[in-house]
Amino acid sequence: MKKYFKKSIISAVSLACLFGAVSCKKILDLQPHDATFTSAYFTDGEDANTAIAGAYALLRSTLLNNYSYYVFGDIPAGEFSPNTAYDDANANVALGQFTGLNVGPGIWNWQSNYQLIQQINLIINKVPGIDISKFTNQDDKLQITGEAYFLRAYIYFYMSRVWGDVPLKLAPDLDISTAVNIPRSPAATVLAQCLADLKIAEADLKYGYTDVSQTAVRANKGSAMALQAHIKEWMGDYAGCDTATNAVITQGGYSLLDSADYSKIFIGKSAEGIFEINIDYSQNEGLALNGGGYIPTLEAPFLAKKTYLEWPLNTSYFNRLYTDTNDIRIRKFFYQPTSSAGQTIKYSNITYADGSAQNDPRLSNNIIIFRLADIMLLRAEALNHLGRDAEAVTLLNQIRTRANTVPYQGAGSALATAILEERLRELFYEGQSYYDLVRTKQLTNYNQSFSSAQFLNGSPKGGWLWPVDPNMFKDDFTLTQTPYWQGKL
Repeated sequence: MKKYFKKSIISAVSLACLFGAVSCKKILDLQPHDATFTSAYFTDGEDANTAIAGAYALLRSTLLNNYSYYVFGDIPAGEFSPNTAYDDANANVALGQFTGLNVGPGIWNWQSNYQLIQQINLIINKVPGIDISKFTNQDDKLQITGEAYFLRAYIYFYMSRVWGDVPLKLAPDLDISTAVNIPRSPAATVLAQCLADLKIAEADLKYGYTDVSQTAVRANKGSAMALQAHIKEWMGDYAGCDTATNAVITQGGYSLLDSADYSKIFIGKSAEGIFEINIDYSQNEGLALNGGGYIPTLEAPFLAKKTYLEWPLNTSYFNRLYTDTNDIRIRKFFYQPTSSAGQTIKYSNITYADGSAQNDPRLSNNIIIFRLADIMLLRAEALNHLGRDAEAVTLLNQIRTRANTVPYQGAGSALATAILEERLRELFYEGQSYYDLVRTKQLTNYNQSFSSAQFLNGSPKGGWLWPVDPNMFKDDFTLTQTPYWQGKL
């Protein structure tokens, strides 16, 4: 990882400038990037805010790179049937072939994650030493450190669900000449560190926002508790998940939007949003869909002049889940879903920078990481495990009622299936479904392309985890390949 240190800080502050998050005057006068750099840069509250904005920008870049947030979280679940003529790589991923044709280093490589971690570690290392007089107040300083601990917990949890064991780096490389590579740490150790970071974030952050423009796109206490809930559920700590989700639901100030406003959830910053990545053309943060950017689930009439679809809806998956024709999500989430070119339209808020010419489309839909419906269903899952089925059904039916579907009545394992399938319906194409299927050990029941021998019932030795880019082994002799993929690439 050491060869990437020099460019990590530059990338972060440059992205912060690009996205208009902060004033970047001081960046023009940065000293050479050696051990004295951080002492010169982290001097006041403005520097700290610039640094945290850079961290968010790096997170956005990481999740959008190769569309990896959705490639990891949705494609292997079987939601889509990627068209081999336009995206043969993800056609293979949908079949569980993580080393298939044209699936390669771009998606296997975790270096951008460590550029983000380097930036976060710098903030955690340097911001506490800035005198409080350099901030607006103590809460402003705590907000920044709390966000940094949240972001570190999030990115390590994200990586651990993708690769399992990952190198756990908790201090910044302040001098490239002394940077060292470290081996992969066990996933259990990584997750324990995530929870430790979230304890600090929980103490530093508050619920709500004083600046409504930051709603959901900057982490608060609700974001930290939502992440804690997901980690607890992933680890099988259902009582811990119940406690964390209950805090989000009862103290966070969030509310479900009316079904008529479903589209507003995905534009972002809604009352339902808990944590999101900002993508807003009006703030110079739209996602350009030409020159290499794309939205693979759309074509005309939602994306003018586009006549092909990289990721058409998997009709078998759709037909299995959306059996109630009264389900309002069918028309809110999809366009012609039973056709061979069914479109998923959750993210279809398109603006054309060139007006009526319509040659320069820009997407303004946030990446939804956590929202209230997710947390309610996650709590329902935990309650079912704890034998509190009546409470679980109440939560489940709040989501079903909004979707205009028949309230559920049931218990035990049948209820567990009902909750899982409600998550698969409600959170379709939100980077959640694959992890839900792995966590509940139901992957092979919904995506039959995964063999039992590959999935290994969710074992850490299974091929549901991703391989590591072999190119990284050239510079890091401590690195080992993910167990299932050893000798396979």
